[in-house]
Amino acid sequence: MNILVLGNGGREHALCWKIKQSPKCKSLYCIPGNGGISSIAKCFVIDPRKKSDIYKFCIKYLIDFVVIGPETYLEQGLSDYLIKRNIAVFGPSKQASKLETSKVFSKQFMKKFNIPTAKYSKFTNFEKAKQYIDSNKGPFVIKVSGLAAGKGVLISTKSDEAIKNCYEILIQKKFGNAGNQILIEEYLEGFEISYFIYVDKKNYLPIDYALDHKKLFDGEKGPNTGGMGAFTPSNKINSEIEKKILKEIIDPTFQGLKKSNITYRGVLFLGLIVTNNGPKVIEYNVRFGDPECQVIMRRYKSDIIKDLKNVSNDKLNLSKLKKISEPCLCVVLTSKGYPLKFRKNILIKNLNKIQNKDGVEIFHSGTKKNMDKIFSSGGRVLTITATGKSIKIARKRVYSVLKKLNWKNGFFRKDIGK
Repeated sequence: MNILVLGNGGREHALCWKIKQSPKCKSLYCIPGNGGISSIAKCFVIDPRKKSDIYKFCIKYLIDFVVIGPETYLEQGLSDYLIKRNIAVFGPSKQASKLETSKVFSKQFMKKFNIPTAKYSKFTNFEKAKQYIDSNKGPFVIKVSGLAAGKGVLISTKSDEAIKNCYEILIQKKFGNAGNQILIEEYLEGFEISYFIYVDKKNYLPIDYALDHKKLFDGEKGPNTGGMGAFTPSNKINSEIEKKILKEIIDPTFQGLKKSNITYRGVLFLGLIVTNNGPKVIEYNVRFGDPECQVIMRRYKSDIIKDLKNVSNDKLNLSKLKKISEPCLCVVLTSKGYPLKFRKNILIKNLNKIQNKDGVEIFHSGTKKNMDKIFSSGGRVLTITATGKSIKIARKRVYSVLKKLNWKNGFFRKDIGK
């Protein structure tokens, strides 16, 4: 099969890495790709938002199957566009993607089908949001309804801070049109987990879960990021919690999709928080997470192309997923200054000296290749992953690589997996 992956992050590098291992993969292409992906796939600089250009590429290169990575392309209806032109796709429709692309839609969906989540109120008017904050006690969780690259959730302990955040979103347009509508939610105490399932028209199938570190600094402090590291499995998750997740959240979600006549074909990422009152949904995402995908792909043992094809053909019942038993941990290396201002085009000098051994794989996020050298091109630059007999061993391997890499323009958290 000729396979095309769309995207340019660490998630897409991990997907390409796994797809390349499939005996069904004849030729692998990626648009636009990055410096690391270019070593395992043929990369082309085409804007995936130009749907007709992607279709023409598929025809020219005899593409049999397209795997869509980022949510933005799904929101724009790329999956629908290609399927209508008889190109097989892994990735939900524009309608199904509203579970992520509209927080208001997803909250209404959860309420309708009694899926446990935080209480909320929605606002488009700043003064009404201010009145609500003034008449309630914090902490306040403020979310923009649209897509904000994983940075659209702000937690405010004090009322004046919450009001300031609402002003910046609704009046100053901090997140552009994504923040035209906001949610103010109750603050839930607990620990978060990213849970992934495949979904087709007839079935769902659990894949794996990971614990993600969103905050920039050690000790879960500082601003939200796209993700600074992740690991799986965790001793916080036992069989009783997993049974509750399946019974109280995943099954009602799947039944809700069927009752709403929403045909979903793709991966569904459930952002959960495990509270003293059981697991609750923080948000839905309609794609693999980043960096969660990187650790999940490292443990993925099945033929991924067979599974993705089964999803797209409503034959998920034929898939029997297998994963390695060893834990996996990853740490994201960012450019200094991320997620605010940071420099680009910085040479990563020692990368070619590091051999991927002892269970280590390095996935590229924001990189580009010039001749045989790798330069930074984004905020999150590399994801260092490692497996091991324990999380402790995997951690040691990852941080050993970061020490050898010694990238002077880099920043990373030192407590991932602790």
